[in-house]
Amino acid sequence: MESIFRKLLLVGLTVSFAACTNENDMPETPSGGEPSDSVCYVLNAGDWKSNNSSLTRYDLATGKSVQNYFELQNGRCLGNTANDMLVHGAKMYIAVSGESTIEITTLDAKSLKQIECAGQPRYFAASGDKVYVTYYDGRVARIDTTSLEVDAMVAVGRNPEQLAVHNGNLYVANSGGLDYNTAVGYDNTVSVVDLATFTETEKIEVVCNPAVVVPCNIGVFVASYGNYYDIPSTLQLISPDGNVAVVEECSNMTELCYNAGRLYGFFSLYDENWNATITYLSYGVRDKTVDSPWIKEAVLPVPYKVCAADDYICVTSSDYMNDGDTYLYDTDGMLVHTIPSGLNPVKAVVVK
Repeated sequence: MESIFRKLLLVGLTVSFAACTNENDMPETPSGGEPSDSVCYVLNAGDWKSNNSSLTRYDLATGKSVQNYFELQNGRCLGNTANDMLVHGAKMYIAVSGESTIEITTLDAKSLKQIECAGQPRYFAASGDKVYVTYYDGRVARIDTTSLEVDAMVAVGRNPEQLAVHNGNLYVANSGGLDYNTAVGYDNTVSVVDLATFTETEKIEVVCNPAVVVPCNIGVFVASYGNYYDIPSTLQLISPDGNVAVVEECSNMTELCYNAGRLYGFFSLYDENWNATITYLSYGVRDKTVDSPWIKEAVLPVPYKVCAADDYICVTSSDYMNDGDTYLYDTDGMLVHTIPSGLNPVKAVVVK
């Protein structure tokens, strides 16, 4: 998230939004009703340091959208710069980086516990009865899903971003994002953490500034953002070859997710004035075929994030100044739902 706001500062944009700080400003009772058979939640990051992160609830059957749903359910705001959301079992986990908190809720967004973190929480992954979350101070925390306590920590690389579970290991992208303007520079490693012992066993070198990690049946795809100058965004596949990790460069993608044998996402190429050229790509993980554009209708003017939610490919849209939308596509690239969302929507999940 920091790299996005650095870009805004570079082009001289300043944004101001009303923060949600007063419980008296909110309705007395929640609206939206009980969850239907299928609900999509959208996590909205809000503006950096503006205390306006939010949750949108969208009923996939009726098309009814409810904004600020976490606040309606709990009488308080999420806070500053929510970053990721995970549904695992009967609970939702929300990382609020600017508050250094993790919200654990029911599937209807009612708070069960708020964990205060020593470092800024960034992204989640889960396996069995554990949820894993990166802390921007260079660690991964392990949360027990029964006690709802952090029961272990492991040190990884600098400023870790996304992580993924694959074949009994965690793969953690170490971005080094806070060092971008120093002599140290970006990190260029992916940490491998053995889940059984919860220890780091290896660091794999990749292109600098790795951020996105997507597992599939043949390995782990890693998107590195480069240095926004002479090292471009690069997609790589980490696949095991015996006991040795092999890193292979693939068709470029900046934001991506995996669904039914293909990666879906887009590639952003910026010029010296931070004007972006967007290319929508899907990529066959085995046959390496490329389909561009994979979106066959309603191509977004300003795409922001991509994720998989149930059978949908979700693409969020943001201009960083106004409330965005979340678009749910099928794997044929046809638009199925358009969800009015909050400011800077970053993640969508489906609850059935």
